[in-house]
Amino acid sequence: MMVTIVTLTERARRLAEEIREKLINDPTILSVEVIHRNMDLRDVFAKSDVIVGIMAAGIMVRKMAPLISNKLSDPGVLVVDEMGSNVISLLSGHAGGANDFAIKLAGLIGANPVITTSTDVNGLVGIDTFAARYFYRILDPHLIRHFNSSIIRGHRVELHSSRNLEALIDDDMSRTYSYVPEGDEIVRAHCNSRVMRLAPLKLSMGIGTRRGVGSDRVIALIMDTLKLVKIPPERLDAIATGYMKREEGGIMEAARLLGVPLEFIGPEELESQNTHSFSEFVHEKFGVGSVCEAAALSSAGKDSKLVIRKTKANGVTAALAVSGKPKSF
Repeated sequence: MMVTIVTLTERARRLAEEIREKLINDPTILSVEVIHRNMDLRDVFAKSDVIVGIMAAGIMVRKMAPLISNKLSDPGVLVVDEMGSNVISLLSGHAGGANDFAIKLAGLIGANPVITTSTDVNGLVGIDTFAARYFYRILDPHLIRHFNSSIIRGHRVELHSSRNLEALIDDDMSRTYSYVPEGDEIVRAHCNSRVMRLAPLKLSMGIGTRRGVGSDRVIALIMDTLKLVKIPPERLDAIATGYMKREEGGIMEAARLLGVPLEFIGPEELESQNTHSFSEFVHEKFGVGSVCEAAALSSAGKDSKLVIRKTKANGVTAALAVSGKPKSF
């Protein structure tokens, strides 16, 4: 996630630096940029996943209004008062992740998260939140309003798919969603006489290990990494590693036990990836800055991006990447 914090006053700038220090150690955060006293936000709007304005809500509204395009592609926008008392989800609360990020940020600075979307304040989960949280592309966006208003009125959503979705329907989801095992991997959501299609984006976990590491350590780090974004292993489409690791039994056994396909990525594909992390040792040995990040990005496919940068524990490294377009079937 690329986060940009925009400030106008000196007090706000100090709070922004405090927030930055708290975020930079989070593996789900790829970068945090602080912009002070510059409200030309066109480039910021295009490159950021989340924008945090530490200023009056009215200023952010006026500056963002000409840039707003599509609720499924606009970044999440939040406003924080310069005393750090309230974190307000302002734009793209569901698909842009502003609601979830508001809760996260409020927890970091001891603030009150302000969420105003109807589904959330009623303790429900909108269909666009479901799609964003579990990395699905909504193919029928014109139906979002119908689905979310139906959910608020008490209608249930049936998720029809050949892939078992039970693990995705956690306590928050179970009030609204149920799983019907039929069809193919395109999820067909049925609600109040309408059907919406959700196409999965390929989600790949890249793995690197020291020689001889056992499957228990590999699985432990995979599970811990997925917990960072509250994703169950059942949602993974692939586990990927470099071709040089093809004899590592721990990786192969971990993939088998988790029931996730294992992919081996060749050296040229690894080298072509623009990784976030860089290890001189790994680069000298394999010609790539990070095996796990490169493997994840290559496996996820064209226009993929990191969801979780390299994490490591007990001789294992892991990274999570998602494709920029739906899987082909």
